[in-house]
Amino acid sequence: MSNHNFFNRYHAVQDWSRGAAHRCLHWTGLRSWKREATLLLSVSVALMAGYLMVLNFASHEVQDLVNTCTARLEVEFENAEIDSLPDTLPRSLCECVAHHLVDKNGLVRLAMVNKHLLEPMALEPVTQKDEEACINALWQTHDELARRMSL
Repeated sequence: MSNHNFFNRYHAVQDWSRGAAHRCLHWTGLRSWKREATLLLSVSVALMAGYLMVLNFASHEVQDLVNTCTARLEVEFENAEIDSLPDTLPRSLCECVAHHLVDKNGLVRLAMVNKHLLEPMALEPVTQKDEEACINALWQTHDELARRMSL
């Protein structure tokens, strides 16, 4: 007999919880539309804020990488006594390499490196092929340089 009483109470609670869940999930009328619109807007704003935050952290990390790379290349060019190169070449080359790094690893991983949540060694490195593609993209042949100077 006591088991029967226990199961009756269980079914009563179960039926009540179904009704409560049904009322909460199936709102009707204008208030329902406002709640759903508010929820959708809140989720959209949260996603946009998260994306902008990740973009901000990743851009700071890329900027730091480009500045460090540019400084190192300028020192290497000075040590090699190469004076005929344009001043903007090291920065352009480093920006191209950084672009390849972003393509390989994505914004989220770079943002995690900026916030010290991921070790820089965990990033997928830029390969020699990527560096050569950047050099070839920035390299101007003597014919192009002569045409530009004659204009």
